[in-house]
Amino acid sequence: MLKHFYLRFYLICSMFFAFPFMANAETIGIFYDSQVGQISFAASDIKTALEAKGFTVEMLPLADLTGSYSNKKVVLALSSNSAVTALLTAQGGSIVTGLSEQGYGLRTTTQGQTSFWVLGGDSNGAMYGGIQMAENINFFGFTGTYNNQESASIARRGIKLNLAYDIKSATYGKTFDGTSQSFAVKEMWDLNFWKEWFDEMARNRYNTVSIWSNHPFTSMIKMPDYLDVALQNITDGRGFTKVMSIDEKIVFWKAVMAYAHNRGFEFYLFNWNIWTGTAGGKYGIVPDNLRTAATDPATITYMRKCMAKLLETYEDLDGFGITQGEHMSDNETDNALFLAKTYGEGAIDYAKSNPTRKFRFIHRWFLADFVEIRKNFAGLLNYPSISFDMSFKYCIGHMYSGPAPGFMTTEDKQALISSDMRSFLTIRNDDFYYQDWGDPRFVREFIKNIPGRMGTTPQEKWFQGFFMGADGYTPMRTFFSKNSVSQGKLEVQRQWYMFKLWGRLGYNPQTSDEVFKNHMAFKYPGISAETLFQAWSKASSGIPKFTELIQTKFRGDDDWTPENCQDLRTGFVTANMISEAGKQPGSTLCSIANTAANNCNGAKSSYTVADEMEKEAKEALSLISSMSAAENTELGVTINNIKTLSYLTIYYAYKLRGATNIKANKLTEAKVALGEAYCWWIRYTDLMNSMYTGMKMTRSKEITNFKMYDSAALKEYTDLGGVGTPNCTVLSVVKIDSDANNGITIYPIPTSDKLFVSANGKKINKLQLIDSNGKEVYTSTYFDEKKGIDITHLSKGLYIVKIDDSLGNSYTSKIIVQ
Repeated sequence: MLKHFYLRFYLICSMFFAFPFMANAETIGIFYDSQVGQISFAASDIKTALEAKGFTVEMLPLADLTGSYSNKKVVLALSSNSAVTALLTAQGGSIVTGLSEQGYGLRTTTQGQTSFWVLGGDSNGAMYGGIQMAENINFFGFTGTYNNQESASIARRGIKLNLAYDIKSATYGKTFDGTSQSFAVKEMWDLNFWKEWFDEMARNRYNTVSIWSNHPFTSMIKMPDYLDVALQNITDGRGFTKVMSIDEKIVFWKAVMAYAHNRGFEFYLFNWNIWTGTAGGKYGIVPDNLRTAATDPATITYMRKCMAKLLETYEDLDGFGITQGEHMSDNETDNALFLAKTYGEGAIDYAKSNPTRKFRFIHRWFLADFVEIRKNFAGLLNYPSISFDMSFKYCIGHMYSGPAPGFMTTEDKQALISSDMRSFLTIRNDDFYYQDWGDPRFVREFIKNIPGRMGTTPQEKWFQGFFMGADGYTPMRTFFSKNSVSQGKLEVQRQWYMFKLWGRLGYNPQTSDEVFKNHMAFKYPGISAETLFQAWSKASSGIPKFTELIQTKFRGDDDWTPENCQDLRTGFVTANMISEAGKQPGSTLCSIANTAANNCNGAKSSYTVADEMEKEAKEALSLISSMSAAENTELGVTINNIKTLSYLTIYYAYKLRGATNIKANKLTEAKVALGEAYCWWIRYTDLMNSMYTGMKMTRSKEITNFKMYDSAALKEYTDLGGVGTPNCTVLSVVKIDSDANNGITIYPIPTSDKLFVSANGKKINKLQLIDSNGKEVYTSTYFDEKKGIDITHLSKGLYIVKIDDSLGNSYTSKIIVQ
């Protein structure tokens, strides 16, 4: 009897615990064409999302789709597939019309079983629609009625990667320089890295990648006339080596380019001129230490053959970009002719034998004249299969400055239009290597202001797309994190929000903030996505405003490293230096000089900008003040990321006040501002130094560690008459309820910005901080008194501290923050 009882008990328990899974264990079919790489990838994401929700999934050929299929289903197809659209309408759905390349439409039908339909204007569009459907399932399950469509606002949304192929083949400059450059070598020769990278970036809606180096040819091609020029094997100078023949390297890069195409990417190479790398000194080729290559016949012949052989070797290579102005002669006519005689003639040599091969030739717009270009490249311009485009350095080194940079002049734009040329924009992020920046308001405004995107005639619509990336840093895998949760990650995953914003809003600037909040809720369950989103936006808004005000002096990556307030030549950037800087061309802000002279004429003064910066940063700190997570978790790193952005923003707000006061000869006010600035700098460097190691950038001054300029920040204060070290406790706290029976102990924690609160031995179930207007400015459930309350976000004034303890008692106390 006892045996039978246990058996019945076991069966009942099995049914009970299995029930939640049985409820979702229905089968859903995914119909798709497995031969199309983009669609197959999206189908895989949908399968993963469904299985995470407890569904059983069967992957079925699109050709087998019929009206008799009895289960719920997801269909991925092209909108031009008449069999699919006929079934869609038969089951009550509306046809998707007007889709362009990269566009997609989503539909839901409920006749019979619920079905989701993804229809693309092309394979990329179907992929983006499928990825969106996978996200919808992740966020909401197999629910919802979809009747919407999207299309690409910017045709080519690209990434710029400066990559060295080997210690003997640098990415920029004459030396193999930069910590990230050397760490990147191992990753760039790993096919698994590229697969993971392309998958992630396709989900973010990027579709173009460009690899920039001095001389890619010795690592990518083999030429019979120059057999011993090719680099065999790989070394990064840090201990990594890989045995790899040039033939194996060619196979490798063909695989990378093929995979790129399977994720909807165009694959480009760019180089700077003139560099000959390890080919220099052989076969009469001019070595890199000489500047005579522009007119040297042997070098010209070699480079021409390199170009032709590169196109012959890689049928999946979509484009090649060149530069006039890097390491060339002093004669611009010779330099311009060199580019035409080498890359131009090499491309023609190949095109003569392959007249249908589509290819994009990109001439970087630097020290280049349109009339001269059209004359020199006349032969190449006549090939209909070759697109000839320009590329302009749109915001010099800092995209995180003004949202409407004015470095491209009216004359520049008119020259493009009158020459009937098209242009890409290089959008340089030499701003944030460590922090994950995130303010969608700025991104939308930046995209809205891109010239050539919204012209009324074909000639005025000259904008082809953008390449976003850095010169000083190569974002491959994280190597500088002191938290294991970040170390070794793809950088595009560690800085996931920054990359997602530019990819998704580049594809569609109307993408709702709710999309990003949904990603936060999915990534960080258990927190308020709304609160995190607002905090992240506010913490990220200030630093671009500061950089906008100093762009005439600090425009290049070597001029300005905002994460460490440094310049390549002088090191720490002082308030005196800031006071002499001018604002970005096109900025509507009042400059530091005009603010100091009280001559803003209605424009927003630098004092007002500083106030806005501080206000939003402190609001960000207030929003996250009740959030907590272990530091070695993704959420913990994100919370600290928002703190560091906020601390640095407030530091720059005070620095901006100090610089403006110096310019106005208000030195006492400047001293006070720079004393406050020092305190925020210390908070910033303390936290950054606990999270990250330093690094050497390719063109910027090395960050040995984030405490390296603490004494310089203090010196700004003492040079103006400040004595000793400023008191860096943000606020003092006076408790004005002295009744010992209220059950609360409160006092500031010495040498910190935290407030200690205790229920005198009882656990605190809930703690609230309420300001004099009755607004709740801090809430924490199951408060950990050991950690205290961060009070950096508080303003001066009266507050009520309210506590609910574990015994059901409630207490209040009043404090004054001053």
